[in-house]
Amino acid sequence: MTEGPLPRAEIDVWMARLAAGEREVFTLVFEALWPRVFGLCRATLGNDADAADAAQQAMMKLMERAADYDPSRPALPWALAIAAWECRSALRRRTRSREVASSEPEESAPHSPTSVDGARTLEANDPESELVRRDLVQRALDAMNELSDVDRATLAATFFDEPTEVVGATLRKRRERAIDRLRAAVRRLYGLD
Repeated sequence: MTEGPLPRAEIDVWMARLAAGEREVFTLVFEALWPRVFGLCRATLGNDADAADAAQQAMMKLMERAADYDPSRPALPWALAIAAWECRSALRRRTRSREVASSEPEESAPHSPTSVDGARTLEANDPESELVRRDLVQRALDAMNELSDVDRATLAATFFDEPTEVVGATLRKRRERAIDRLRAAVRRLYGLD
């Protein structure tokens, strides 16, 4: 690992080389950008575990999108913009999980087991939980039936590690689109707009 922060111009040169397909500079780019990306994520999220997750996601996207880098522009702001996007995504997930947790009843019934975070868990022996589980499964199947065969195959490959004909960026893009279509189908079927 290099000592001290690298000059931005050197990072720009390495990023341009990586964008041009020179994979031997991957480690140099990673080592130069990681401390800065992690620092931004830690400052934004305020927690090392969340910051590490967001920084890892940002670095993964940065390396996947290296070919999209425009060498006429500085690399550091580009990398930090990707990291900032990941931080915003993490904050949205955090907000959503709090909203879900706050919508749960404050006190669970004595027979309702709860998980560590206080959310009610579904227990197989509980008839009410079994009905809820069946309803959720049926709704998921109904939404899945609204999708094309390609979208269903993509989601199966994503969530059940089934083999697929495509990989890499193509699979990621198909997965993103399939999930968006699944969300739209759930909203359309169950009025969750």
